[in-house]
Amino acid sequence: MIDPWIVGIITFLGMMLMVFVGVPIFVSMMVASLGGFAVLYSGDMTMAITQFTNAPFNLGANYNYAVLPMFMLLGGLTGETGIARGAFTSMKAFLGRIKGGLLYTVIGANAVFGACSGSSIAGNIVFGKLALPELEEAGYCKRYSLGCIAASGALSTLIPPSMGIIMFCLIAPSPLIYKGQNITLSVGSALMGGIGLGIFTMVALGITVYLIGRFKPGTLPPGGGEKISFNKKIKSLKLLVPIVCLFGLIMGGTLAGWFTATVAGAIGATVICIYALIKRVPFKKICHSIWDAAVMEAGIFPIIIGGQIFGRFIADTQLASYISVAISNVNAPPFIIFMLVMLLYILCGSVMDIVSIIIITVPIVFPILTDIGYNPYVLVIALCFMTEIAGLTPPVGMNVFATANALRVNPSEIFKGVTPYFLTEVTVVILIGLFPQIVTFVPRLMGIPGFN
Repeated sequence: MIDPWIVGIITFLGMMLMVFVGVPIFVSMMVASLGGFAVLYSGDMTMAITQFTNAPFNLGANYNYAVLPMFMLLGGLTGETGIARGAFTSMKAFLGRIKGGLLYTVIGANAVFGACSGSSIAGNIVFGKLALPELEEAGYCKRYSLGCIAASGALSTLIPPSMGIIMFCLIAPSPLIYKGQNITLSVGSALMGGIGLGIFTMVALGITVYLIGRFKPGTLPPGGGEKISFNKKIKSLKLLVPIVCLFGLIMGGTLAGWFTATVAGAIGATVICIYALIKRVPFKKICHSIWDAAVMEAGIFPIIIGGQIFGRFIADTQLASYISVAISNVNAPPFIIFMLVMLLYILCGSVMDIVSIIIITVPIVFPILTDIGYNPYVLVIALCFMTEIAGLTPPVGMNVFATANALRVNPSEIFKGVTPYFLTEVTVVILIGLFPQIVTFVPRLMGIPGFN
C-alpha cells in the first residue's frame, strides 16, 4: 500500500500539472481530490462522496463568507464616490512639489485608500487612471510610473480592512498548534497586523523612488510646480474624512467587539452605498458595482469549494505533518524554510491568480511554518503580502494585467518598470522572516492579542 503522504505529493503534482496546461483551477482541485480520495481509501468513495456533497452546502451556508462580496462592493464604490480622488489630492498637496512627488503621492494615496478598500487591484485601477495622465504630463518615465502604480497596490491589501487577510483567516486550518497551544485565528487581530508592515512598505517604496531618481537620471522631473500654502494643505485633509470615518466604523466596531468582521463588511457596504447616493453617483453605476461584486464572488466561490475539498484531502494524507517532521530531521533553519515557501509563492504567482495561490497553498504551508515557530498572525500578513508580490510576476501577474487592462498599455512595459519595486517588496518579506517584529510591533503597542 502506498504511504498517504506519497499519495498527497503525487496528487498535488497532478493538480499543478492540470493548472499549468490550462484546466480551470477549481476543476483541477476537484478532479485531483476525487482521484486522490479513491487511491487513499483503496477505492472506497465514501469520504469523497461526503466531501463533494457536504462542502458546497456547508460553504454556501457559511455566514462568514458573506464578507467577501461586501468588501468587494466597498472597494468598488470608494472609487466611484471620489474617495480615492480625495486621498490622491490630499497626498499631492503635501508631496507633489518635491522631486518624485507624484510617485510618492501614488504610494501614500494607496496606503490611505487601503483603509476603506481592501483590494490591491482596486488601488491599481483607480490610481492608475488618476495618476498616469498627470505623471506623463509632468515628464515622469512611463515605465517606472506604471511599475510604481502596480506595486503600491499591495498597500491597499496590508492596511486594514483587507480582503486578502480576511480570506487567509477563513482558509487557514483551525485550530493551529503554536508553541504547544491550539490557536484559532481572529480576523480582527489579523487585520491590525497589517498596519506596521503597511507603513514599513510605504517607506521602503518611497526609498525605491528616491534611488531610481538618483541612479537613473532623467526618469524623474526635478519637482516644482504650483506652490500650495500651508493653510490649503491643512484644508486638503478634510478630503480624508470619509476614509477616516469608514476605517473607524469598520475597524473600531470590530476591535470593540460590537460586531464581527462579516457584519463590519455589511455595515461598510451599506454606508458606502448611502454615501454614493448622497454624492449623487448615478444609480446605474451603483448597480454596476453591486453586479461586479456578485460576479467576482461567483468566480471565487467555486475555487473556495474546490480548495476546501482539496484541503481536506491534504489533511487526510498528513502531508503537512510529514514535511514538518522531515524538515525537523534535517535541522533546516526556520528562516530557510520560510524563504523556500516565499520562493514557492513567487513561482505560483507566475502561473496562478492570487485567490488560487491562497486556497491551494495555505493548507500545506501554514502548519509547516507554525510548527517551526513562526507566529500564525505574522504568517497571515507575510503570506498575504507575498501573494500580492507574486501578482507582479510574469507571465500571469494578475495585478500587472489588471493595471494594463485599465490603462490600455502593454503588460510588458509594466513588467519592466515594476522590477525595482518588486525587489524592494521581496526584500521586505525577507526582513519579516528575520525580524517578525516588523509585523508585531504595532499590534503589541496597541495591546492586540496573539502577537506574542
